[in-house]
Amino acid sequence: MSKTLFVEYRNAGFWAIDVASSVFLKFLIDEANEYYSQKTDDWLNDAISNWCMNTVLSDLGFHLNDDWSQSQLDTVITLCRTTSTNIRTTGDIPAREVASWSVIDDLEICTRGFNPIPCEPVARFGDAVADLLNNTLPEAPYGHWWFYTLDNEVRTIAKRNEQSS
Repeated sequence: MSKTLFVEYRNAGFWAIDVASSVFLKFLIDEANEYYSQKTDDWLNDAISNWCMNTVLSDLGFHLNDDWSQSQLDTVITLCRTTSTNIRTTGDIPAREVASWSVIDDLEICTRGFNPIPCEPVARFGDAVADLLNNTLPEAPYGHWWFYTLDNEVRTIAKRNEQSS
C-alpha cells in the first residue's frame, strides 16, 4: 500500500500523504452527508460513495469528477472549505479515534504511526482540493508537483522525466 496518492482534476493535481487525504475525506463525507440529508442530489450521493472508497483505498488515487457542473463544483468547494474550517476547530485527532471510524465495512484508515494526526496539514490538504477545483491552486515550481504531507509546510516533489525511448 502506497503512502502517497495523486489528487487529480481536469489534468491538474498534486501529491499528498494518504493519511491527510483519508482523514480529510472522512470529515468531508460527514459534512456532505449532513448537506445531502437536506437535499436530494443524486450526484452528491455518488460522490460520497467514491469518497468513501478513496478514504480506505488510497492506492486508487483521488480523482475528482471532471464532469461536475459549475453548481456542483460550487457545492463541493463549499463543502471542502467548511470541512477544513471544522477540522481546524476540532484540533489534532488522536490515532485511536481515527482507528474507530468505520467508513466501509471493516476497513480502517491507516495512520502510519502518527499520533495524533495534526489538524492543520489535514485542513491545508482540504483547502488544496478546493483550490484545485476552483482553479486557484498556485502553480508548483517548474518540473515539480506540490506535495501535501503532515508537516507544517507544503513541499514539492520532482516530476518524472517522461522521455520516449
